[in-house]
Amino acid sequence: MFFTLLVLLLTLSTLTARATETARATETARASKTEQKSSVQQAALKMAPSWNLFDAEGNLVSSKDFAGKPLIIHFWATWCPYCKKLQPGLDRLFEKYQDQGLQMIAISLLEEEGAKPQETLSARGMSFKTLVDGDSVAMEKFFVRGTPTTFFINAKGRVVVATRLSDPNDPRLEQVVKSLMVN
Repeated sequence: MFFTLLVLLLTLSTLTARATETARATETARASKTEQKSSVQQAALKMAPSWNLFDAEGNLVSSKDFAGKPLIIHFWATWCPYCKKLQPGLDRLFEKYQDQGLQMIAISLLEEEGAKPQETLSARGMSFKTLVDGDSVAMEKFFVRGTPTTFFINAKGRVVVATRLSDPNDPRLEQVVKSLMVN
């Protein structure tokens, strides 16, 4: 009986060690793939991708509509408290620099059924327009993994900065906008 118990414990120990080795190998492989994917994503986002989405009224809006103009793209959701916090700062920048050609568009994603993003922005006093059902554009083209995520794109279509910043008064936001306006 003792011998059987000892064999059983040794077998379990061996199986646990193998499972741990397999888990480590799998984790290492995942990390390597994630690292490769991340560098591919970063390389892909040197230039802003092309996209098409609809606004709340059903009008098609395209990345081509902003070609040759500096652009802020703000990925957000109506339920996101950090988005709500950031938006007044983005709106101030848009109002301040739009006469110099700055464009801004919000893209709503991960919304609950019945959400009305444009109505939400309007109720918050924001002057920029939002596009709806932006999940695939956000996640597959811009690799957005959370809200808010904001991209600053120069007139040549190059992504200058992508940030998850939510402080509407952070001076770096205006510094980036100013850099967009001179490029």
